[in-house]
Amino acid sequence: MMELLQRTTPLILDGATGMNLQKAGMPAGVCPEAWVLEHPDVLQSLQRAFVEAGSQAVYAPTFGANRVKLKKYGLESQLAEMNRALVRCSREAVGETVAVGGDLTSLGLFIEPFGTATFEEVVEIYREQAEALESAGVDFFIVETVM
Repeated sequence: MMELLQRTTPLILDGATGMNLQKAGMPAGVCPEAWVLEHPDVLQSLQRAFVEAGSQAVYAPTFGANRVKLKKYGLESQLAEMNRALVRCSREAVGETVAVGGDLTSLGLFIEPFGTATFEEVVEIYREQAEALESAGVDFFIVETVM
């Protein structure tokens, strides 16, 4: 897997997973990560289609599986378990020859003095999710939609 990730030629990824999950029936206002775990067949079908179309890597659907985002749904205590289950779901879909990335995103918090979060708090929130993703066996981390 490392050869795939270390090469200098383009790596073909998946894309528009959130939009595709909505098209497949995920309603607005739900926790996307919990919905995927309740409907793993939808994600796995989508990820298999990405691989059939040429994707060499997919993102595990862990976009908002951090303490801050999960707290909105009362799921923050399930952070590690959810991240591991979401990575496992993707790995089952694509096998061992396709890379699975751990996806992290913006927390929606602002660091002092522009907000109330401290730098150390934000680092700790990302560390928690990154450790869960690493223990789940992701091949790489992707940080997206972060300013």
